[in-house]
Amino acid sequence: MHVHVARPAAKQLTYQIYARALHPELFESCASDVLVNDQFSLTLRICESGHVVELLRGRDIVSEIKIDGQQELPSRGRCLSVGLSKSHDLSVEPHPGMMIQASTQIEIVEPEVFERLSDEFRADFGRASLSHLFGSRNRLRPDAISLLFADCSPHSVVIHAFHTYPDDLAIIRTQSLYEF
Repeated sequence: MHVHVARPAAKQLTYQIYARALHPELFESCASDVLVNDQFSLTLRICESGHVVELLRGRDIVSEIKIDGQQELPSRGRCLSVGLSKSHDLSVEPHPGMMIQASTQIEIVEPEVFERLSDEFRADFGRASLSHLFGSRNRLRPDAISLLFADCSPHSVVIHAFHTYPDDLAIIRTQSLYEF
């Protein structure tokens, strides 16, 4: 398996919601985990460009993707797609009785702030539901970091995602609330 040490440009990323599963081979996962309870199954994956979250509840499947906008994905089942070059507050009902509210934010910061935030994210590795540290192309810049936090209850799931992009000095945050 070939692992790249660089992420795509932060401003070319997209956030997408699908009312279906997407084939796992579309995404090269660097880390993954599955959380299961009586109500649903939640698959978390960290990819080079961001993350893939798949929620299976009964017969309903939803996929949330933060990925390189240059990567071609199927259009069938896509409920939502936005570029991450600016912040968004979003809402979609992919299946009857399931509502997703999401917020995306991109922040470009000064190098010193980026390094401080990278240190804070690194300190959160143990608390995260899933985390991954990517190697850097530039030895003078911090490594790229991805953190996913999942908070699950019988009637909702909240996903907080943090991804750093050292080449752009960018941090992308997403928060997704799935309500049943």
